[in-house]
Amino acid sequence: MKKILLILISINISAIHADMERVDMLFDKEERHYFVYIPKEQSNQTDKIVIGLHGYTGSATGFEMETTGGFNNSAEKYNFIAVYPQGSYFYEQKLERGKISSEYISSWNDLTGSKTKTPFGETCAEDAVVYPKYPNCIGTDAGRCAWTSCGDDMGFIKQIIDDVKKRFDLKKIYVVGMSNGGKMAHALACEFSKDISGVINVVGSPQNGLACEPKTPINYIIYAGAEDKVVPPFNVVSFDKYFYTPVSTLVNKWTTSFNCKKKEFLTNIEFDNIKEQIYSDCDDGVRIVSLLNTEQGHSWPGTEEYMGFCRTKYQTEIDLEPCSNTINEWGNDFLLQRLFSQ
Repeated sequence: MKKILLILISINISAIHADMERVDMLFDKEERHYFVYIPKEQSNQTDKIVIGLHGYTGSATGFEMETTGGFNNSAEKYNFIAVYPQGSYFYEQKLERGKISSEYISSWNDLTGSKTKTPFGETCAEDAVVYPKYPNCIGTDAGRCAWTSCGDDMGFIKQIIDDVKKRFDLKKIYVVGMSNGGKMAHALACEFSKDISGVINVVGSPQNGLACEPKTPINYIIYAGAEDKVVPPFNVVSFDKYFYTPVSTLVNKWTTSFNCKKKEFLTNIEFDNIKEQIYSDCDDGVRIVSLLNTEQGHSWPGTEEYMGFCRTKYQTEIDLEPCSNTINEWGNDFLLQRLFSQ
């Protein structure tokens, strides 16, 4: 990871309501922020935190309200502090029918989406869809296939981890993410495996040829949808002609690296049909879990479509439609029960 350049002029913690806070900071010469939700009933007793990362063109509050269908409810149920960072964003100017419009673009630099060259060639085909380029990618070797920020998001999340560790007496730090946020969670598992207790990567397999492996074993759950055309779990090529690492390749590398000796196969049919592979008896007692939903595509479990391209009243500066109230009846429980049992 490149050297963290941190210029922290001020941190303004503003109460959103009784338990929700917004933390604003200047990181690497860019205004950044994240939200903190403290469970109401047992805020003085919780010793774990879950960092939730939104997907491409999503928002921090959209992840909580729409993508996951109310992740704060899970914070109450499982007694953890929830943290929702906002990815770096900008507005792409477009000329349509003689009028200039702007499109909100947000992302995480997971160190694969910001690159074009890999040991296997390039991360996209010659006829791949061209996505808006981040201003902070100018002057870098990002290349034509890059679609995420080129900023130091790894350093930004590490700063958040350091900040919350100072504020709270924590024993466990977890990271969960959706799509580009899942890719970021994967990268954080590699970079900060000594700080993080476990990770859930939802439909976020890294670009093919750039998938990392942590030096220290870490609990890892990867969830994929068999019908996913955005980040396909089997076929390397996505609908927009970008190349992604097959889930089986990623899992095989990690389980081999961690010397996992036991393997168990389960089928869960209570909600969707989900194939579960559990690898245990690994180094340091960690477990690797692969979850394949055979009925769904690029979505969070418990939902049927990718949501979260919205903002709540707590992010009025972001030009997105207001979020809708959504309820996830089983998906968050399904994931978190596996995460916390590791």
